Amino acid sequence: MYQQASRREERVHIKNTFIAAALAATMAAGPLASPALADGKASTRNIILGGAAAVAGGVLVLNYNHKKRLKREEDATRARRQAAYRQRFYRIHGYYPQ
Repeated sequence: MYQQASRREERVHIKNTFIAAALAATMAAGPLASPALADGKASTRNIILGGAAAVAGGVLVLNYNHKKRLKREEDATRARRQAAYRQRFYRIHGYYPQ
């Protein structure tokens, strides 16, 4: 239990470190970028591309969450079946091999 908690905390720490590094890099590179030109076609294109990227990102997140939920269900089913097999084996033979 404690080992799982420390792993979870480690993942959160790594995630927070990564986010902080990404924000720092963005803030450092901001002044170096040249100002955007006021081109109507490019602006419209960039808005469309940004919207498409946001939709694609949302689909990827949903797919990832779906696969994660399926994996958890499979793990729970496997654990339930192993426990049932262990109980049956113990009931029949009086022991469970280690």
